[in-house]
Amino acid sequence: MKRRAFISVYDKAGLIDFAKNLVEKFEYEIVSGGDTYELLKAADIEVINVSEFSNASGLFSKDFDMINETILAGILKNNTDSHSFNEVENLVIKSFDMVVVNICPFEKLVLEANNIEDVINKIDIAGIALLRAGAKNYKNVTVITDKVDYYVALNANDFGRLKLAAKAFNTTANYDRLVCSKLAEQTGEKPFKTFSFEKIKDMQCGENSHQHGAIYKTDKMVDYEVVNGRELTFNNILNVTEAANIVSEFYDVNSVSIIRHTKPCGVALGRSLYDAYTKAFDCDPISSFYGVMGFSKPVDIDVAKHLNSMAVEVVVAPDYDEEAVKLFEDNSEIKLVKLNTSLRDYRRLTGEEVILTPFGALVQDRNNSELDKDKFEIVTREKPTPEQIEDAVFAWKVVKHAKTNSVVIARDFKTVAISQGQTNVISAVESALNYACDGAKEAVLASDAFLPAEDCIYSAVQARISLIIQPGGAIKDHKLIELCDKYGIAMITTGIRNYRQ
Repeated sequence: MKRRAFISVYDKAGLIDFAKNLVEKFEYEIVSGGDTYELLKAADIEVINVSEFSNASGLFSKDFDMINETILAGILKNNTDSHSFNEVENLVIKSFDMVVVNICPFEKLVLEANNIEDVINKIDIAGIALLRAGAKNYKNVTVITDKVDYYVALNANDFGRLKLAAKAFNTTANYDRLVCSKLAEQTGEKPFKTFSFEKIKDMQCGENSHQHGAIYKTDKMVDYEVVNGRELTFNNILNVTEAANIVSEFYDVNSVSIIRHTKPCGVALGRSLYDAYTKAFDCDPISSFYGVMGFSKPVDIDVAKHLNSMAVEVVVAPDYDEEAVKLFEDNSEIKLVKLNTSLRDYRRLTGEEVILTPFGALVQDRNNSELDKDKFEIVTREKPTPEQIEDAVFAWKVVKHAKTNSVVIARDFKTVAISQGQTNVISAVESALNYACDGAKEAVLASDAFLPAEDCIYSAVQARISLIIQPGGAIKDHKLIELCDKYGIAMITTGIRNYRQ
């Protein structure tokens, strides 16, 4: 008795060879419909049209043809929960041994749709129903949702079919998630959130060696590759993300960020990439060792020589000169990550951040704050120079990515000191100024939170800071401004707080 397969796919890559193999080698009978049927027929593959197979009238849409009782009963036959199909007297059920269905990605349908009614009309009903039926009866039916599983599935045992069934249910769940999210958007409200992540692979460990770690696929992911083929660890990915986050703020100039334990320890802009790199490194040379380096431009041989002379875990950049890659060939420690996604587009990839807690899931938009010219206000009599304002904008973009409470001291597009993770702003100011020492003279001080007390201004005066940029909004703002006027320090308030826990 011939085995039988139902095939209806959106992605037709590799289908003809697979179908030929089913018919000629494994003696399958194929049932299909729509453009999949036409493709197989044109390739001289023996195939039965679904309407003919189920004696459908053809008066209805292809969804009705594909999910009528003949097809669904055949897929569910011999399932222990579908005994009613098997016990109906004089009913001949033609069973299926395989269901091959992949559906059009819902994101593509949304892009092609003109309005919400168009989206609704394009929602796949038949494919989802067929996948669920096949997955439910996995002991008797092999269900394939992905072309990469074509030949693996041919010899699948019970466990293999179970894995394929789980993949099918994940496909349908993810599809439903995207549909309900799109419909929820139309209400103007967000009463619920659904997330579905498909595992890419298990990792060697999590943040610590005793923790299990894995990486999952999300809706929006950066396109990247590890040039020298070394595997990124859990912590590598956390740090690479931070490095790329910062240089994406300065994607159109030569910029460098140095990250250690997900915290920036040096950021700079320069006339050349090497100039930016040496300035960033100079901010905190000790922390830079065993750090992760982010670059906004392709890494050249001059930068590569310095990186190769020290201990560096990962480098992330848009590209690498051929000489630079060759230089790193004998370095067994360094990992070279190439961003194929442009840094200009990079910031659009993370729409929301999700934090799972025992008290519930916290969901927030990513902090893509930009300085608003309507809220950007010089509140002191002392007015900053254009060069100081440019340094202030640079420092503000860096402090946004440091951990609260954070303070950045910067001058000439270079971080002189970065203080972060302090439990109060006064300590953050003092810590940054103490580290900067003489480097604070005529520099800019940026704070992610409002300055709460006069002590912050007195410390800035002693360090000879020329300009302070901070959110403003504290009860004592007027007193701080008076002190700045008294000692000749300019102050900018942004109206934007940038807490980062």
